[in-house]
Amino acid sequence: MNEQRGFKLLYFLLFASYSGYVMFRNVFLEDIGMSGTQMGLVGFLFPLCTILAQPVWSIIADWKGVSKLILYVSSIVAGISVLLYPLAPLVSATFGVIVVGTVLFAAFRAPVTPIANALVLSTGMSYEGVRAYGSIAFGIVGLGIGYLIGIFETDLIFFAYSAGMALVVGLLVLLPIDEPDALGNDLSLEAIRPLLNRQFLLLLGAAFALGLMTPASSAFFSVYVRSVGHPDSITGVAWLIKTVAEAAAFIYIARRGGSYRRLMVIAGGLYTTTYVVLWTTGSVTLIVFAQVLLGAGYALFNLASVNLAYSLSPAGLKSTAQSLLMVGGVSSGTAIGELLAGRLVDLVGPQEMYGALAGLGIVVALVSLCISSSTRAPSPGTQVSADGD
Repeated sequence: MNEQRGFKLLYFLLFASYSGYVMFRNVFLEDIGMSGTQMGLVGFLFPLCTILAQPVWSIIADWKGVSKLILYVSSIVAGISVLLYPLAPLVSATFGVIVVGTVLFAAFRAPVTPIANALVLSTGMSYEGVRAYGSIAFGIVGLGIGYLIGIFETDLIFFAYSAGMALVVGLLVLLPIDEPDALGNDLSLEAIRPLLNRQFLLLLGAAFALGLMTPASSAFFSVYVRSVGHPDSITGVAWLIKTVAEAAAFIYIARRGGSYRRLMVIAGGLYTTTYVVLWTTGSVTLIVFAQVLLGAGYALFNLASVNLAYSLSPAGLKSTAQSLLMVGGVSSGTAIGELLAGRLVDLVGPQEMYGALAGLGIVVALVSLCISSSTRAPSPGTQVSADGD
């Protein structure tokens, strides 16, 4: 198996197995009697544990050059720990078991995305082209799971993730991965300090604002769909449309390039538009149409922020930079956003939640405007350099 085909399959499996958890975790929690506030607490714990664990994993990966070993450990332990969710309703301390399962699952899943992103970028492959396979997998498998949980129990999502991780472990055995240069004994605060420049901090600010919005359109979207009178299968269809739009946007930008700042500004506007549509309608047609905007917005922001973090980071700290992007930006915002969205569901309802959060997309756009316009997406076939050109 060559490296490019292997990474495409890796992203396909990672996102396919995770799709059911993201789309229907709160449906499962609702089915076992959890309130919106409890869902928010579980959602808060996941990014909180990611925030605490991710830097440790990524620094070790950069320091010792053991990215592939960490992916092995992550896949095995996360695949086992996620099975605590379907076991929770069988014991009296149901919420306690859910909390333990969330902590373990989040802590060991934490290194997957930043390390995989850094490995792809370090090979010179187009991140957008590889990442598009993850989007396609997420939508297709999520759609299938949406129909299956209408026939079987919602705990199917956890067994699907565990099976996916077994396939990932098998793939890692076959996948040739060249580890980036390790820092060896040179890891220190001074080595990491170059990351903490004004451009990187602005990137974290924009990512934080987007993270605040994310739970409403991910974990709580299935709750919204039910609240406006539609079945779980509509959630699967909507996610499929979203991820097809993501993949199309990834491929389009991979071919055309463009300013990272402009891509992030457009993404903020698309998120605001999507949330306004969901706030003002319960129409299936408009709900599905909104997912096109949301998918495009997510893709634009994701590829711009990941590539920008890579271009702003020094050699030897590529995994650490990706981790800081997620921990200091997306995961921190998502942790607070889970609590905020859960509380809003209890106070004003799932649909009105979107109206309360819509303005955050404008914040994303405004912060992104402050990022230097000199950093651009590379032309097709070129690799992002360390100075962002």
